[in-house]
Amino acid sequence: MKYALYLLSAVFSVLSVTSCISDEDFPTPAGATFRLSADTIDFDTVITHTASATRSLTIYNDNSDGLSITSVTIEGEDATQFLANVDGASFNGREARGESQSTIDCRGKDSLIAFLQFNAKDIDQDDAALSEASLVLTLANGKRQSIVLQGYSLDAIELRGTVYKSDATLAASRPYVVYDSLVVAEGATLTLAAGTTLLMRPEAYIEVRGTLIADGTLEQPVTIRGHRLDDMFKHQPYDRIDNQWQGITFTTSSYGNRLSYCDIHSSNYGVVCDSSDVSQLKLTIENSILHNAKQDALTLISTQAFIGNTQISNAEGNCVTIQGGDQQFIHCTIASFNPFTAMRGNALVFSNTIDNRPCPLQRLDIINSIVTGYASDEIFGERSEDEGVPFNFTFRNSLLCTPEINTQESGTEGQKSINNVWEEPKDSITRARNFVPFDLQSLYFDFNLRDDSKARGLGDPGITSQFYPLDRLGRKRTPTADAGCYQYQDQD
Repeated sequence: MKYALYLLSAVFSVLSVTSCISDEDFPTPAGATFRLSADTIDFDTVITHTASATRSLTIYNDNSDGLSITSVTIEGEDATQFLANVDGASFNGREARGESQSTIDCRGKDSLIAFLQFNAKDIDQDDAALSEASLVLTLANGKRQSIVLQGYSLDAIELRGTVYKSDATLAASRPYVVYDSLVVAEGATLTLAAGTTLLMRPEAYIEVRGTLIADGTLEQPVTIRGHRLDDMFKHQPYDRIDNQWQGITFTTSSYGNRLSYCDIHSSNYGVVCDSSDVSQLKLTIENSILHNAKQDALTLISTQAFIGNTQISNAEGNCVTIQGGDQQFIHCTIASFNPFTAMRGNALVFSNTIDNRPCPLQRLDIINSIVTGYASDEIFGERSEDEGVPFNFTFRNSLLCTPEINTQESGTEGQKSINNVWEEPKDSITRARNFVPFDLQSLYFDFNLRDDSKARGLGDPGITSQFYPLDRLGRKRTPTADAGCYQYQDQD
């Protein structure tokens, strides 16, 4: 009984408060206006048939008196592409101007929140097109306050369940949106021309049973990334968040693949090579970036691969996982600085086993390269208990974040360590300090070298002149060659 009395008392209290609120005056004095958190809402670039992320606007009443909004409208030639929700009431540019809309009240020294969205339109052109309108608030005193709304629509070619059964080339005139799967059948070759962009939806993946040739250039790279071109929230693009799409798999039947000047980022499982005939070259990656994977960025399983002048960075799993095979990494930067978890993997993990079964590591060369990350030890090698299974590796003229490996003590001819620099936690210049400062707030990572990096001048000039006299950005490696894919440039 007491509980019922207390409950009734609480209800009457709420009703009393509600009554006071409903009876409050909103005189909206002449000349009074709101203070707006922004005068322009920019929705960036959005692919056609796609809605933008939601943006917010705060409408502040700095006055002592309450203010009333009698009309909310979206006006302008492109008004139909925008939606608004002000204090729970929805508006769009298709409706007539707001004479019939309910009044929206704001108490003195209080505020309202508006949420806004942009829907990209079909434009049938290669370049992005600007759409612009205004969100107009009409106050009870006759004042009109407007906020500019603008966004860019970008047309794209849609690919759904696409299988290339014969040779084909994707040109670069417009981006391609891959909705689910893109498959290159066995015996077929798919070429991605310079400047081609594949925008991958969250469930999208690429499966190569034949051959994939991505022929980018420094000026026109081939880009494979998530489909969101806009920001998740202010100063934070979707593009800098991992797991925006699935990844690329080169199956057992696939050989002769080449990724040149490619930017592949923000995936789930990165690039995976299934086991195959190690005597045949399966994959070449040069002058490219593999960045920001939810799992491993590059997985090579019993594969022959050549990786040169390439950045492999910021996986939540391992940046590079190798299980047997024959691989060379020359002038590469392998860097594990993923910001999303403290449970990240290593920069480099290699073994001569698969599921506890022997898988010979015929060759692993890490030459003129950088292998580093946040941890004090970023390199992990696992050897089969069967000492007869080849476990051959060479580290040469590289900056390595791991305790020094003394291969002479191992007594194994196939294991070599030559002219390396071994990072130690006590060093003043180590790990992230080798690179220009990261912008962790906006998740922007630049792996160019600082002037005091220990990678400077570490490269073997003979290897450099033979393979990569220019760094990944086309800069000369003179007078001395730095380790990694980027040559230090004097900022003066």
